[in-house]
Amino acid sequence: MLDDNVFYQDSVRLAQKLIELHKGGWELAGYPMERHGFVHADSWYDEYRRIHELMRDTLQP
Repeated sequence: MLDDNVFYQDSVRLAQKLIELHKGGWELAGYPMERHGFVHADSWYDEYRRIHELMRDTLQP
């Protein structure tokens, strides 16, 4: 919500549009205490955990 590069309202609008179009296979991970570049260790951890899970679930046979 603090990001001054990608505004929170734009992320919410995109999510709403994906819902309206019945699109699947997407997630929205909001980090309300971060700007465009992370500074909190918990945010970094969560981001890389999500990337790891995506890669594992997508690439693993």
